[in-house]
Amino acid sequence: MIRHDNAELEVAYLLPDPGIPVGGSKGASVHVESLCAALARRGADVTLYAARVTGPMTTRGSESVRVVPIDVGNVSSGQRADTSRIDAANAYFDNVERFLTFREPGCIIERLSLFAGRGSQLADDLGLPRLVEVNAPIADERKRHFGLSLETVARQAEFDALRGASIVAVSEPLARWALDMGAGTARVIPNGADVEGLDPNLLSFLAPITRSRLGFAKSTPVIGFVGSLKPWHGVDVLIEAVSLLGQTMQIGLLIVGDGPEYGRLSEFAGRLAPQVTTVMTGAVDLSRVAEHIAAMDISVAPYVENDFFYFSPLKVVEAMAAGRAVVASDFPPIRDLLGAAGVLVTPSDPGSLAQSLERLLAEPETRRLLGATARARAVERSSWSTVADTVLSELAAVRQRIEGAGVGSASRTDTSDRSST
Repeated sequence: MIRHDNAELEVAYLLPDPGIPVGGSKGASVHVESLCAALARRGADVTLYAARVTGPMTTRGSESVRVVPIDVGNVSSGQRADTSRIDAANAYFDNVERFLTFREPGCIIERLSLFAGRGSQLADDLGLPRLVEVNAPIADERKRHFGLSLETVARQAEFDALRGASIVAVSEPLARWALDMGAGTARVIPNGADVEGLDPNLLSFLAPITRSRLGFAKSTPVIGFVGSLKPWHGVDVLIEAVSLLGQTMQIGLLIVGDGPEYGRLSEFAGRLAPQVTTVMTGAVDLSRVAEHIAAMDISVAPYVENDFFYFSPLKVVEAMAAGRAVVASDFPPIRDLLGAAGVLVTPSDPGSLAQSLERLLAEPETRRLLGATARARAVERSSWSTVADTVLSELAAVRQRIEGAGVGSASRTDTSDRSST
């Protein structure tokens, strides 16, 4: 077991967001499951308190994670969506407080969630160290993409959750945003990948089987995307770039994932030239993502132009771990992840993307070298085990700050306190 001050470390991971189900396949669910499993593999006793559970966790090590569903009632959509979310957040903290009072964990990790502003008070009441995970500016994201009728309430809850808190953020822009929102300390820990499960030597056996099952000819180069199909992911830019390539060559396009853009993108892809073999899988189980990445020669993260790009894309880190050549839109967080191990292109520019893809398709040795470099970088910096070690280190620092200064009075730092992941 991980020990601090001769006490076994028991972690209560708080997931108040009913939009992030345990057992789900989207990136947020993958992040939660992977981190909790990695913490458990590192010896921590992890209990995940989740507002929604839709299935079992399958990540290596997740069998050691205790999952406790928290009853938050029915969460409505439509006009009552915000009111329903507020009721759900309150119900979550009312119920989880009873569990934590009884169980007396050693610390709290809380994922920043919409309308969930009571975590700081809960930690203070129980006298527990608390670390807040920041994966997005929640209120801004909700307002931009789905609408937010009770914006003032949402922003107050966000402020309450972050004020004075020790936070870990998946990117530098998010760390600075959290500090501007009143966080006490911030450390950058980008997303990780299952480097063991994505070992290229293992995937080499899966590649021909998966390609054949999906209907790709053995000699056809396959360009792929893995992720949720949402407008900002730029899959339409990828399809347009492939349409340019398909005018002069046989090519495969593999799109793995589901989302609100599925129907429109499927119709768009259906108009591609006959030389393009397109496969859209829809959502796949987390345990089967690796075999789909194995089928790809090039993995693409074609994010569209964005004034505030704060993502730490799982799709990029996983493709790196799998030893695939990566082509991605040029934003600072992606640049930090890739280093010299990938190709960066102008966002929202299908012509630029097509040119880079065409060059890589014509240069298999360049693809191989990029993939090998990406794999080495992911193993060194981006395994979930490394992420878990850094989180545990930050939790120890939070405890030391609390013991030295009292709960809630940690001093503000800048984002130079960065992890090596």
